[in-house]
Amino acid sequence: MIPDALHRFCRDAFLLARYGRPEEGRPDGRVWEHAVTRGMWMPEISRRQHAGTLGLFGCTGRSGANPELDGAGHGPGLGIWVEAKARAELDKSDVAVFAFKVLDLYRESAACDPEGTMRGAWWPVFVSSEPCGEAVHRCCLGMGVILCEPSVFPLPTLVRVAARPSADMHLDERLLGMAVDLGERLCRPMQARWPLDPARRQLCLSLDEPGATAIGDALFVQRELTGDLLDFYDSHAPGELERRGLRAAERLGPAALTMRW
Repeated sequence: MIPDALHRFCRDAFLLARYGRPEEGRPDGRVWEHAVTRGMWMPEISRRQHAGTLGLFGCTGRSGANPELDGAGHGPGLGIWVEAKARAELDKSDVAVFAFKVLDLYRESAACDPEGTMRGAWWPVFVSSEPCGEAVHRCCLGMGVILCEPSVFPLPTLVRVAARPSADMHLDERLLGMAVDLGERLCRPMQARWPLDPARRQLCLSLDEPGATAIGDALFVQRELTGDLLDFYDSHAPGELERRGLRAAERLGPAALTMRW
């Protein structure tokens, strides 16, 4: 089950990337990080960490490398670990670095407090100000990283849309069913993808994790439903998404419009 707070964070990150950025150029990197992580100010998240802090709430990774996250938020039953990039183009290595950071931190938490870690639910979220290529999308889905970028609605958002009773009145029923099935499988928390066995002090990774075919199906569903959903808003609520994106951009006031040329 995808928590409502995670859905809202991903939805707002998408709207910020698609509608809240400058009309030309890209936002400044630090400004972008702060604009994204300000989206974690919600009642469900009781403690937050922003860019520039090493480790995670005072804890280092298992390797001792003391990784830096661009943001993190924790609350009862929910953890969001954020990497935010305002770069012309991302590649597979960017995903790999982020995936290592969160796994390194997860391993240390599991070793120090396996029971407490097992009871949690943490999601790594990668937010890009620019559209990403298929390889980046595939790497994120394959590594359990939720990708938010301006060209497609994030999977958690599409799962939430598909769960609405009236969704099949406006969107393709087959695509909605696929979004729920694939989204729930590909957007599981780290504790579900890397389950813990406290008695044996082991982390496991199932060999039945979704593979290339399922990931390709998910990308197809994202593209198709994004187009259909944007068309729906254009016809039933014109300008609504743009207004939401601009409201998200106002989180940092005038600094949110800082440009990098």
